Amino acid sequence: MNILLKQQTLLVIRALYFCMEKKWAELEKKFKLTPAQQHILFLLGTHNQKITPTQISDLGCWHPSTVTRLLKPLKEKGLVEITANKEQLRYKFVAISKSGKEVLDQIMDEVKEMEQFPLNLSHLSENELMSFLEYGQKIAGVQKGDAFRKMLIDARVENYDYA
Repeated sequence: MNILLKQQTLLVIRALYFCMEKKWAELEKKFKLTPAQQHILFLLGTHNQKITPTQISDLGCWHPSTVTRLLKPLKEKGLVEITANKEQLRYKFVAISKSGKEVLDQIMDEVKEMEQFPLNLSHLSENELMSFLEYGQKIAGVQKGDAFRKMLIDARVENYDYA
């Protein structure tokens, strides 16, 4: 790929990310949870089991120390439960709590009502949007592996009404 295409790719992806962050910040004000904390609740909500901070790190594309920092306020608010691994006490498991699931459902209900979340995509046809998602999933699969790509495609919050 030539340098101009690399530059344009970088600028477009970065611009889309920051536009999305701006929309996500609206939810931050309402729920008093950062976009990253909301994302952790989503990741936990899509895994109907306890997962490790390392798994959260892999799924959320964060450094493990960032996950530790993000989990602390979620635990203090009672939105996640952190327990020790009984076989190896220095390792932890994280699960979404009942109140965390309720907050996640409220966030998702709010997103459902926001026409332009995560971005204003109203000018794209459904086919164009599906193509965009397929390209993004393909690129993510190359970068993070097929298991990660499959997780992106299959991610569903347990017992949430997507209708």
